[in-house]
Amino acid sequence: MEQAGQSQYQEVAVSNKFAASTRRPLYGKFSIVLLGVILISLIPHYSQIASSSSRVPIELIVHGVLYLGWYILFCFQIHLISSGKRSVHRKLGYASIFFFVLLIISGIEMMVGIMGSQDPVKQSLFWGVLHTVIFFAAFYILGVFSRGNLHAHKRFMLLASLSMISASITRVAYYPIIPIDGTAVTILCTYGLLLVPLIIDRFKFGRVHPVLKFSIPIYIVTQIAFIAILPSTEVGRAIFFPS
Repeated sequence: MEQAGQSQYQEVAVSNKFAASTRRPLYGKFSIVLLGVILISLIPHYSQIASSSSRVPIELIVHGVLYLGWYILFCFQIHLISSGKRSVHRKLGYASIFFFVLLIISGIEMMVGIMGSQDPVKQSLFWGVLHTVIFFAAFYILGVFSRGNLHAHKRFMLLASLSMISASITRVAYYPIIPIDGTAVTILCTYGLLLVPLIIDRFKFGRVHPVLKFSIPIYIVTQIAFIAILPSTEVGRAIFFPS
């Protein structure tokens, strides 16, 4: 009886900790870190746009604007909810639909543009973008449908933002000024950022929320499969080299 009572007390304590998180910016500082990563990753593109000797396709400029806009909106939404401005947060949430739809369209256009290429870099890019599009869409939709569960909702939205982070890191990971191998930089930074929410939950609440516990391992395993395994299969070749 004593053990059962203690176990029940622990469950209530954890539940209270999760409930308390609605009154403080759980991922506020982390969202600023993500925005900083995006800004840094877009610096090479800013310099190309400013240079008169290079021409940046308009679709890439639009994609960059949408990409940056998503992370600015994400930071602002976290600030609103942590400030208790839930009605404004809900109304502004409709703007995320705009970014979601256009980012998905932009990602698909990017994939279509490189399908069938013999360039190994473009082939790797295709599978990375495909994985990002699938999981960004999945996490965002799950986030929308879990609006009634604040703890699940904000974690799904965080995962939607994290699902695109590897593309940002890849943009700068292979630049000559980086002293480490580009692939290693991309993997370490991407998976390091994915671990942060797990660490936050574990140390602040004593356990990891189920949304993160199951979603992050699935994301990592499938990303490895998409990039390292699927391209060499018959199905993968049929997708990338459609007849």
